[in-house]
Parts: sequence; C-alpha cells; structure tokens
Amino acid sequence: MTVLVWQDYAVILTYLAGMLVFGAYLARRKQNDEEYFLGGRRMPWLAVGVSVIASLLSSLTYLSEPGEVWNSGATHMAGKMLAIPFEIVIVWLFCVPFMMRFRFTSAYEYLEHRFNLATRRLGAALFVAMVVLWMGFVVLASSRALAELSRTPLWLVIAAVGVVATIYTTLGGLRAVIWTDVVQVALLVGGGLFAIGYVAYATGSFLPEWIGATRAHLAANQQAERIPWFSLDPTMRVTVVTVALNMTVWHVCTHTANQMTVQRYYSTRDMRAARRSFLTGALLGAGLNIMLMVVGMAMVFFYFGQGLSPDGGLDPLNRQERDLIFPAFAVARLTPGLGGAILAALLAAAVSSIDSGINSIATVVSREVHRREGAARASAANHVLEARVITLAAGSFITVAAYQLSYLPTEWGIVDAMPRTFNAITGPLGGLFLMGMFLPFVRGRAAFVATITGLGVAVVLGYWKQIGEQFVAWGWLETAPRALSFTLVMPTAVLAVFATAAVLSIIDTAPKRDLSGLTWYSRNRPAKNVELDGV
Repeated sequence: MTVLVWQDYAVILTYLAGMLVFGAYLARRKQNDEEYFLGGRRMPWLAVGVSVIASLLSSLTYLSEPGEVWNSGATHMAGKMLAIPFEIVIVWLFCVPFMMRFRFTSAYEYLEHRFNLATRRLGAALFVAMVVLWMGFVVLASSRALAELSRTPLWLVIAAVGVVATIYTTLGGLRAVIWTDVVQVALLVGGGLFAIGYVAYATGSFLPEWIGATRAHLAANQQAERIPWFSLDPTMRVTVVTVALNMTVWHVCTHTANQMTVQRYYSTRDMRAARRSFLTGALLGAGLNIMLMVVGMAMVFFYFGQGLSPDGGLDPLNRQERDLIFPAFAVARLTPGLGGAILAALLAAAVSSIDSGINSIATVVSREVHRREGAARASAANHVLEARVITLAAGSFITVAAYQLSYLPTEWGIVDAMPRTFNAITGPLGGLFLMGMFLPFVRGRAAFVATITGLGVAVVLGYWKQIGEQFVAWGWLETAPRALSFTLVMPTAVLAVFATAAVLSIIDTAPKRDLSGLTWYSRNRPAKNVELDGV
C-alpha cells in the first residue's frame, strides 16, 4: 500500500489542530444549558442545514459510495434518488412541524408526555446505544483507511480522531459542532470535486466515458444485473425499490427520533427556519451523494478503463477493499499534500458525525438527570460543567467501542454493515415516535413492548445467516439459510413495532391519558404541562 509523505501528514495535522483552535475560540462565549446544547436557539438556518447533512453523511458514506460503484454502478444511487421526493414530503409536512411545536431540549422528553417515564428512558437508552455503535463504526472505518495508507498503528489513528472531536465538542458545545461542520462540509465537497477534476484532466475524459467504463466493468464481472429494479426474493441483496424504501424509512426515522438531527432543528428560531434547514440538508445531501457516485465512476475509468490495477493491490470485488480505492488513489496519484487533503476530507466527514453524536449524548443524558426541570427553567439552568464531563466520557467510550466493531463479519462492506449495526436501532426507535404521533390508541406498556419487539426483529433479520449457521453447528438445521437483504431490516422493524403495538393495545387495560397536543390528530389542542413554541 502506498504510504503518506510528510506533506500529507502536515495537511492532516494542520486540519486537526485547526479544529481544536476553532473549538477553543467558540468556547469563549458565555454559556448556559440552552447556549451549550442548542446554541441559544438562534443558530442560522443555513448553517444548521449544512450541519445536519454533515452529521448524517459521515466517512462511511465518503468511503462506501465510491466503492459501491464498483459493485452496482449507478443503480444503487437510483434507489436513493427515488426516495428523495418521499422523504422530503413526509419530513416537511409531518416530522419537522410536529417536533418543532415543543420547547424541548431532548427529543425523548416527548415520550414521557405521550406515554410514560419508562418509555422515555427506553428511547434515551436506545439512542445512546445507537450513537455509540454508529460513531464507533465511523471512527473505525475512517481510521482503518488512514492507518492502512499511512502504516500508522490503528489504535493511534482511532485515538487521534476520537480525541480531537471530543475536545472541541467539549469546549464549544453545539455552536462549535455546527460551525465546524460547515468547515468540514467545505473540505468534503472540495476533496470530491478535486478528484473528479484531476481524473478528467489527467485522462482527457469525462462522464460519458466514465459511465461506459462502469458498465463495461459490471458486464466483465457478471454484475450488470446485480441491482434489478424489483424482486420478490428476500435474499436479493438490493433492488432499486428496496433501496428507495430503506432510505425513505431511514430519513423519516432519523428526522423524528434521532437527537442528532432534532437537536439541530431545536437550535433554530422557529418552524420556518427549521424547515429551511431541513430542505438545505436534503438538497445538499442529494448533491453530495451524486458527487461521490461520480467520484466512484472516475475511479472505475481511471483504473479499469485504462487497464490499470488499483493502487495498493486492492481488489474491487472485495467489499472491504473497494471502499479504500478512492483514498488509495488520492495518496498514490495526487501531488504530495493533495492526497493528505483528500484524507483530511475523509477525517472531516468522520469528525463531523462524531462531534454531533458526542454532543447529542451529553444533551440527552443531562436532560435525563435533570428531567424534572421544565423547559423554562432548563433554558436558564447552567449544567455546562457537568455536560462537559459527560461529553468527555461519551467521546472516550465511543473511541474504545470502535475497536470492538472490528469483529463484524469480514464479508460485509460498509453499505451492508450499517443496517445490521446501529441502524438496527434506528427502525424501532423511529417506530416508537411515529407510533406516538399517529396511533393515539397505543399506551405506554404496549409502546414499550412493541419497541423491544421491533429491535428483536431487526437483530434477527440482520443476522439471519449467522443465526442459521449457529443452528447448523448445533445440529438443529442441515444447511444454513442465505443472508436476507439488509434493506429489509429497518422497514420490517418499523412494521413490527406498529403491528405489535396494535395487537397489545387491544388487551392493554392501562388508564387512558390526555393526549391533547401530543398526537398528530390532536396537535391543535393545547397540551397540558407541555411548553409549546407557539407554532
């Protein structure tokens, strides 16, 4: 594997040091809880929109999208693009307006008002577990790439990424997270566009030739039909329709039940600003995904189209190795220092997610500790020192957790692993919130059990093959089943939550609660003991 030179190291270290200095600068502002957790609810909608997509589009996407082109061409992206209109309509019309009605700091405060304290605790616990897995996976993926390219010990790279993100988030709170995210998106976009421009200039080619080379590569490796439009076979890895369904469910759940996203909308002035932030993030996210797909096609043309082998001996047919082709290209082919800039963009994609996860965990945990403080009292409270301690602890835990995720099955690439790890929680957690919004007949106990059931369904579907192999080892089955499509995990988990809750509600004898203002159908009625935002 081609290694970094000193100019590359200088660029990477300058980026990391710059993030620390920026965080320290933003920490000079006088802070209370509302300032530290929500930026004083005065953050500009454009910056918030950029920060939302920076949090959701991590280094996992920065690595996996160019790598996925080697496997499926543009058809995987076709599924994502097909989902965008549905995502925008649902989130714009339902999710953002509903959640922005409340003057909450933590999204999980809603669950106590809608159901009960136990359900709130369950939602908060699931969120923390999801973020630890998600951010640990982000740290591991980006650190593996940098460690292999630089021949630096993996533990050292993981520690550096985790420590930098943790320190500046601890210092500056959400304001530091949002503004550093803006810088990091600029790096991410710049890295992708520069790679596209370099290949176009160096080879005298552009998109038509790149598309042709991608199709030829798929045909040569008998992958031209790898992603059909639709199939009834649940073991088919992906189809365009199932990718679209999976992405729609993910976005709806993420913009309703994920504190990392909802907290940013709470940091804006009102619902109008929050909607603008969402639309900014949605459109920017679509553009970034398309850019990364084009980067992948450029890589296919540069190597396969010119009869070259990928640098470092990487195998495009290996799901883990193809995710490293883009950063390996940057180090091997670009001028010294520019390869380091691409890797800095990779780290920016990672850090922009990690800082959001750390800050959100600190926010949720702090609000759980001080849950008896109402919205008005919480806005004037000052638990910043305590929150900084929680932030440090969360960052340290995520950094350590990154090592444990290296034991995932080796045949999974990044795209396959995400729904089987942290996104196995996204579906049940999102289903819990959607159930609270749209199923007024569901009460606390039914909601609690239904969410646990959905989580169990997600785990079983995600690890169907591994469970079957264990049954074969025990002699319970003769042959192991084929792995089910990872795109089915989240949608099926949400359906399981809804179905279980509906059945249990028939036999739930718990007394009914006053749901004024707490469901979509009663949203226009004043909510008792809940401070609304007046929207």
